Amino acid sequence: MRFDIQFNQGACGFARMREAVVAAEQAGFGCVWNLDHFSGKPFGSDSMNECFATLASWAAVTDTVGLGTLVANVMNRTPGMLALSVATVDAISGGRFTLGVGAGAAPNTPFSAEQDALGIELLPRMSQRHDRLVATVGEMHRILSPSRGPEFEGFPVTPRPVPTIVGVNSLALASRAGELCDGINVRFNHPDRAEFVRVARESAAGKPFDVSVWDFFSPEMCDADNPANAAFRAIGIDHVILLVQGAPDPDVVAGCARYLR
Repeated sequence: MRFDIQFNQGACGFARMREAVVAAEQAGFGCVWNLDHFSGKPFGSDSMNECFATLASWAAVTDTVGLGTLVANVMNRTPGMLALSVATVDAISGGRFTLGVGAGAAPNTPFSAEQDALGIELLPRMSQRHDRLVATVGEMHRILSPSRGPEFEGFPVTPRPVPTIVGVNSLALASRAGELCDGINVRFNHPDRAEFVRVARESAAGKPFDVSVWDFFSPEMCDADNPANAAFRAIGIDHVILLVQGAPDPDVVAGCARYLR
């Protein structure tokens, strides 16, 4: 089982975050992920750095570790802006980028306040949000494809389709993610997590498909023999993404090497 780590890029200054990211690479984590939010308030932070700009800075100080968004909210960008951001980070990282996308929050919920503040109109029905995700990802891939139309001349092209995973919290989205994308991510304590995995794999119809779960970080969670990880393996999880809730301690991150090597 592979282990990844996720940082809240609004939790501390760049210098400390850079140390933590480098420590994660050296410790043996497979991928370093970040958040896509305008405000740090939902995570107890005073501020928040933009996710793709942050990943570009992380790409510049690392060489081998994967980089990803968990998850980029499709309500925050047009498909064209998303395509440009994806292509930029993928190029700077030398092809180490994975795009995690999410359908976004419903209106009038704790996670929708930041969009409300910016006048971003949210979609009231879950089915509408799922349709928006499918359309955005499809258009993004079309823009980045070498076979796109002449209207995109001069736009960036990615040398390979950038792997795209979907954060899912419903069976309907798990099914559509299996058809459209390269993987899913599920919440560690969701009561239907096993069913999400089953439905997504069935919809993937045998193609290579990556299934991950996110959980909260502790060094002990990097131990493959941890009972929680045994439960994740039992439902077909390929790797675990561990979220550091506050400012990371680079020494603690580095210490995870004893479990990862």
